[in-house]
Amino acid sequence: MRSLRESITITCVVSGLFLCSSLSVGNDALDVDPTRPERQILHLCETDGTPIRPLVTDEELRDRFDHQGTPEISADGKHIAFDAVTYDSTRTSQQSRIVIVDFDGDDAINVIDGELPSFSPDGKRLVFSRQRRYTNTDGAEGTSVWMMDIDGGNKKMVAHRGAWGGRWSPDGKSIVFYGGEKSTGVPVAKNCLRLFDIESETTTNVFSPDESPFGELSFQFEWAKDDSRRVVFGGPLKDTAELATGVIQVDQGISSLTVRTGDTMGASLIHGSSYDWKPDGNSFLMSGTIGDRILPISVSIDLLESLQTFDGIPDDVSASDPIHTPDGKHLIVSFRTQKQSASDSSQLR
Repeated sequence: MRSLRESITITCVVSGLFLCSSLSVGNDALDVDPTRPERQILHLCETDGTPIRPLVTDEELRDRFDHQGTPEISADGKHIAFDAVTYDSTRTSQQSRIVIVDFDGDDAINVIDGELPSFSPDGKRLVFSRQRRYTNTDGAEGTSVWMMDIDGGNKKMVAHRGAWGGRWSPDGKSIVFYGGEKSTGVPVAKNCLRLFDIESETTTNVFSPDESPFGELSFQFEWAKDDSRRVVFGGPLKDTAELATGVIQVDQGISSLTVRTGDTMGASLIHGSSYDWKPDGNSFLMSGTIGDRILPISVSIDLLESLQTFDGIPDDVSASDPIHTPDGKHLIVSFRTQKQSASDSSQLR
């Protein structure tokens, strides 16, 4: 595989979409703009949410890709992948790209169209999701989940026809996602988790659509970082449409599922919230509505209590898509100015 430095040069020459550089941000720790409420920028933060700097040091690149979210950090802590949206001058047409940047914020690589990147355990590959409009020439129908090398090579489809949200397990054996189709070609309802086995290239349901207490799943979920093979996810419940979060051990199926609604977590849940596990596996991060702001909340694995507030997050800022660094010493969070109601998930994406 090409080195990261080599792939940077190749990507810049071939795509022509942006130039890689290492521009200094100066002393500004926070990049939000009250006059541009649509602007959403990833930041490296202290564990209490205090911003240290924008994740990407290149100011020109941040201006071009000014709606950043769903960060994923490699297990060795060296690289962060995220999806970044660029708009035309009227902001009526958009393009979502997978970007990879070094932990120090330099050497950003514009890799491919797509969203929701997830690293393989060795950091050499990604699984990611793609919208219908990008994949017609690649043999995919509808939304789809793909694997590839981090430089964009060796691209391979995992599932299509409504598949979305692929996440690579820490043991490297599985990819969890929703949607897609059965071997007979019949679509699978988007209210159950599915498991793609890397070695056999076969897909099974973690639990069936009939067993699922959810009417549909949110498009984001995440594996615990240990060897427990637990996944956290969420969505509206079938019977009440109330938003809920679930934790499941994927090899044990529906019998291991725990579900809680937002009233036990100290925040209103958001359909489309991201998730990330604390390295010790005892809690996970998600986004919730507290007052009129979207803010991170840390929730215990039994889903019974919120464990931490993030007092370092600046006032008048909403914060979404929080993740821990592997050593647990920092957070990566997407900040935007607080100018709109926090009642729906459209602000998260």
